[in-house]
Amino acid sequence: MSRALFVLRYRNGKPEPLDMKLVRGVLQPYIVAAGADLAEGVTIRTADGHEVDVDVNDVCVSVGRFPSGQFFALLAQLVDRLGATILSSDRPVVIREERDRAELSEDIREGAVVVATTGPALEAHFAGL
Repeated sequence: MSRALFVLRYRNGKPEPLDMKLVRGVLQPYIVAAGADLAEGVTIRTADGHEVDVDVNDVCVSVGRFPSGQFFALLAQLVDRLGATILSSDRPVVIREERDRAELSEDIREGAVVVATTGPALEAHFAGL
């Protein structure tokens, strides 16, 4: 089964456009392959040597497969800097703090959980620990 993560910034119940300059700034030190436009696909390599394909569009940064380890530190940095939420294919929605819940759409608001935006905390959440 493939696991996927989606980073979105919700406001008033709807995803809003991401700050692409900020997204590029966070990802840039890890990019090993990318088109001129991030929407053309990005491959990053984390400090522990894992490569991850990242899809980027105006409202979402997503990964279809992700490793343990340093990937989660990068994810934490991206989420924190964007003020974003993480949706996944197999775990509850992650919000950074309780006040973020009010910004979510009604259909995902109730089940959302607050998880610290640190690599170890996010990794534990997505590992089901």
